[in-house]
Amino acid sequence: MDRVLAPDPPKAGTAAGAPRISKAVFAEMVAIAADAIIAVDQAQRILYFNQGAEQVFGYAAEDVLGRPLDILIPEEARAVHRTHVDAFGRGPVAARRMGERSEIAGLRRNGEVFPAEASISKLDIDGERIYTVVLRDITERKRIEVAQQFLARAGTTLAASLDYQATLESIARLAVPILADWSVIYVADEAGGVRCLEMAHADPEHAPLLAELRRFPVTAAHPAHTVFANREPVFIADVPDAYVDEVAADAEHAGVLRRLGMRSLIVVPLIAHGRVQGSMGFFRASPSRRHDLDDLALARELALIAALAFENARLYDEAKQAIRARDDVLAVVSHDLGNPLSAIRIGTTLLLKHRPPEEDAAGGWRHLEGIRQSVEQMERLIHSLLEVKRLEAGHLVLDRRSHRPAHLIRAAAEALAPLAEARRIRLEHRCADSTPPVLADRERVLQVFSNLIGNALKFTGEAGRVMVEATAQGAEVRFAVADTGVGIEPDALPHIFDRFWKAKREGGDGPGIGLGLAICKGIVEAHGGRIWAESEPGNGTTVHFTLPTSREA
Repeated sequence: MDRVLAPDPPKAGTAAGAPRISKAVFAEMVAIAADAIIAVDQAQRILYFNQGAEQVFGYAAEDVLGRPLDILIPEEARAVHRTHVDAFGRGPVAARRMGERSEIAGLRRNGEVFPAEASISKLDIDGERIYTVVLRDITERKRIEVAQQFLARAGTTLAASLDYQATLESIARLAVPILADWSVIYVADEAGGVRCLEMAHADPEHAPLLAELRRFPVTAAHPAHTVFANREPVFIADVPDAYVDEVAADAEHAGVLRRLGMRSLIVVPLIAHGRVQGSMGFFRASPSRRHDLDDLALARELALIAALAFENARLYDEAKQAIRARDDVLAVVSHDLGNPLSAIRIGTTLLLKHRPPEEDAAGGWRHLEGIRQSVEQMERLIHSLLEVKRLEAGHLVLDRRSHRPAHLIRAAAEALAPLAEARRIRLEHRCADSTPPVLADRERVLQVFSNLIGNALKFTGEAGRVMVEATAQGAEVRFAVADTGVGIEPDALPHIFDRFWKAKREGGDGPGIGLGLAICKGIVEAHGGRIWAESEPGNGTTVHFTLPTSREA
């Protein structure tokens, strides 16, 4: 028998002395509850259908009372649902709360399937088993969860590479099929127009259509132009058929757009660092899946992530091009300039060697030494530039062997002793013979010492002192070059190992382009060591670096 249930009001949980809620009042409270409340009999026919259920499912109560519960369940899930209800009826549990069951699906009157959570209870009334379901539509919550997962996945995908083309492809592919059936990235061209940069389609079979679309220009009527000009999205939920003709360059172009499908569209700007980097178009082909305001919000969120990835990839691509251009220049310099410089150096050396003694101070002979020194300086500059290139490319070859730190320090000090004597600076060194050996490339380590000691001598005045020492520290040996020179200002100290950076210090002389310490850093780090500096203006500077001991290495 079909009937509408009016449950008894609850007896438990009522405050002492409070008036009891009448059946009529309680029935009204249940009727207007926001959640869908549905009661069915043992045959799973609908006995009760509140206003919340009407709003969720789209049916009026009179349309469903007495009908099977199956009308509210997607066809593929009906058999499983009946089995679950029967099993619950036979079990000892009287009720299951929301969250105890996995997510279920409901079917609205218009055919839309939606996600839901539900609790179920059973009650025997007059010998008849009644099941009551409280169901909550979680479509909005699922939409938010899906959007968050999508944006998190987008962030991870776009962070995976700085390659320009790979980033463009990733941005275009991310939108399909969640936000679009096909998507396009637009950029401004050199002539002030807009062009398609990258495209993607949810269906790989439509790739030829996208390739065909590339042949046509982006007309001034296209929303991509509007987005560039206004820096605001364009959203058309229902694209009129005539609109396709308006944005197309010609009839052939309009035909391609119609075959791709453009029933709704969203075009959003890609803005990073306050500048429009490009725009992104999302297009739906099916009239049953038009964009809505939630899609617009998600598209804007994606655009924020994509714009930063797009800009980073662009800057990285420009940096790579600049490096390639620099390397090309270095190749020309090292070969085409290196050869004539060698010839000049050899020629001036021979001339100086065989010049008549009586003409030492006469004519142009006295300038030959200056020419030779200038050539040597230029050759050292070329060598330093090539050294930096090798360090950047990871092509620095190390011939590592076991060496006593005392021997390395002594060799470095002896090589620069004449320069120290000429400047009247005491160059001292100390290292205990028990200091463990290091595994290092001797020539490279001496190159580090040459740069460090040379800098120390350059910025130390007469009667000053430069100390070179080494001490064991666990699995490393710490080397130090300390001077009593002018020191380095605190704000300059963090930059001294940067390429092409030169500290402005009084008392320093001699040429240089700021590569010496950068090369030292590269060599030390290639050995697996560290390098740093300590300084106080007016009280000298100490540069430390470490190398692994041979037994640890």
